Amino acid sequence: MALAAISLLVVIVVVFFPRERDSTIVVGDTVGPTVAATNFVGSLNVNRSFDYNNVHYTVASVSQASAFSDDHKTAGVYTVRVEMQAHSDSGLQAPTGIDYSSLVRLVLPDGQSISPKLVSLAPVILPDGSQSGFFDFPVNSQVVLSTLLLKMGKETMVAFG
Repeated sequence: MALAAISLLVVIVVVFFPRERDSTIVVGDTVGPTVAATNFVGSLNVNRSFDYNNVHYTVASVSQASAFSDDHKTAGVYTVRVEMQAHSDSGLQAPTGIDYSSLVRLVLPDGQSISPKLVSLAPVILPDGSQSGFFDFPVNSQVVLSTLLLKMGKETMVAFG
């Protein structure tokens, strides 16, 4: 009787509760779905690093489009996507939580600070752990990517250009 109830619950969850797909899923040698950009504006390789809270971050690249196929939250006319890599350093002894939504901001040339609308980096990083992902920021007009800054916390800022 218990197995039948559990089986029914699993079927209901799988059929009636849709899941968002994460484009960074890697299983063995296969990679998740390819991400497509709508009205692609441009991209810029940044490759700049910084350290925050015993984690080494690298801003790999930044791009702008009207939308990305793996982002189902529309908040601005355009989206600026910042591709990130994170690796915990040797000083990290225990898993640590990082609230990216409250810590990360995109700073426009006029000084306006924008919160991310989508964060794909996991909020927990393990000792000697690595991950990659992105931050999506809504903007209302096209921007020159080299004029933008990524701010993390109160003091850490990375210029894209």
